Amino acid sequence: MIKIFKGGAPCELVQANYKLTNEMILEFETYEMDFVSGKKTFTNFADAYKMVPVKLALIQAQYNKCCFSEAKFNGDYSDVEHFRPKGRIDSWPDGKPSYPGYYWLAYDWSNLFLCKKRVNTSEKRNFFPLDDESTRNKFHFSNNNEKTLLIDISNEDPRKHIRFEKSQPVPLSERGRFNIKFFNLRHPEFVDARRIKFELLKTIKDLVDKGLAEGKDADHFKSQIELLGSHALPSAEFSSMARDLLKGWPPLASVLDSDGNLLSS
Repeated sequence: MIKIFKGGAPCELVQANYKLTNEMILEFETYEMDFVSGKKTFTNFADAYKMVPVKLALIQAQYNKCCFSEAKFNGDYSDVEHFRPKGRIDSWPDGKPSYPGYYWLAYDWSNLFLCKKRVNTSEKRNFFPLDDESTRNKFHFSNNNEKTLLIDISNEDPRKHIRFEKSQPVPLSERGRFNIKFFNLRHPEFVDARRIKFELLKTIKDLVDKGLAEGKDADHFKSQIELLGSHALPSAEFSSMARDLLKGWPPLASVLDSDGNLLSS
């Protein structure tokens, strides 16, 4: 995982969000007791969050990578993922559904992402586990400070919770440990892809190190060093893994600090 900087919402979504969300709020306030009791639920959402401009903006913001695994998409997009589920919330881990979901965030740009279809259908689903269930916001007028167990990738730096040893994710915190397990970041699909990339980058790095140790000038390896540096950029697949491989590496001292953070970010 890396932090995602999304920028402003597409104007088409802004317009739809204002109209559709206000309609739901009005419906809730008209039938509040029915919604509170669960007799009435929000299930028939418009497809505004699936609009082409929304998906294209997410692809660009996420560099065509899954927001949770950092694996590149190869046509295996999920539908647009709601970080906080819009229609219902399934309790973790038994999956018992409760209503309503975060209906007022159904078209909110901050709540929309793209992830791998398998991650969405097998792992994320309608879960949004909290450390303290009493902090959950259940209606649009709620203002609790939710203690979410999931890392909010557009508001938090995931690298404070998850790093890499070689090609394997390792937790730096209990939340990191939970997210690795929750999103199944050690699934064979990701393990194999990360291992292949790690071994390639490590081989190139070792060749550069060997040459420098033999007294060759760094300019002799300029293309290899630039190639390795490009894999630490946000646009690269599994860039967090690459940063941990390359952190503190003298040839990239102007790109990465000793902790693997991009100096330009």
